Amino acid sequence: MKEFCGLERFQDEVISGPEEFVYDVATVLYITDDSHALAPEGVRDIKVCYVGTENPKVSGVMFLPLDFKMIHMRLLVDAVIHNGCFEPSIASVIPEFLHQSFRVKNDIFNVERIVYALTKDFVYFLNFQSLEKVRVGLAEMLTNAIEHGNLGITGEEKMHATENGTYYDLVSSRMSDCTYMSRHATFTYYVDAEGLKMSLEDEGDGFDVLSLPDPTDPESLLKLHGRGILITRMYFDEVKYNDKGNLVSLSKRF
Repeated sequence: MKEFCGLERFQDEVISGPEEFVYDVATVLYITDDSHALAPEGVRDIKVCYVGTENPKVSGVMFLPLDFKMIHMRLLVDAVIHNGCFEPSIASVIPEFLHQSFRVKNDIFNVERIVYALTKDFVYFLNFQSLEKVRVGLAEMLTNAIEHGNLGITGEEKMHATENGTYYDLVSSRMSDCTYMSRHATFTYYVDAEGLKMSLEDEGDGFDVLSLPDPTDPESLLKLHGRGILITRMYFDEVKYNDKGNLVSLSKRF
């Protein structure tokens, strides 16, 4: 456990009982090998995991075998952080590579959850720091694909709606407009031990790729237009658009 926390830069704290528990961080996982401490008093609204020889089959309690490996912990913690599902047996089947494609709806208000669903299997290939950077970049690109691509919201429209407090209304109206509501984004990826390649294509009109801010200019990060793309470029080795501007390809070497 300590080795995992050290490698992944998580804080671990050993306590003798739940009475010593302190809520001082955003996400907490309570791990115990005491089968009588699976529903401790004073420990509320957090995930509990039991480590032992047999699954206690207690509602809401996750289970790790005594001989768990690093990948078990990575899958477990990733599920806890993103409120996902954890099944320890899946760590018994380690993929050599993954190649998948998804159709993504314009659910812009749940981008974080969508990104987790699209990338939850990346834990087999990436540590948490690298994985979260990939997710940040993908979230920026997916937001752009939905917002500016499929829903056709310009930068000026977004800025005015944000200033006026009408952004939610603007997005909702576009999502219910028959011109935009049937559009999807297509996300495809290939990942193995050597690297990750992803592409995201929307069904919008695209944009002038040459109008993107200069990535070498520090002041570009202060501009609203293109800032998400600049952030993504910080976390990937390559970010390329097609000529139309409605398909972005991202790659990262491991």
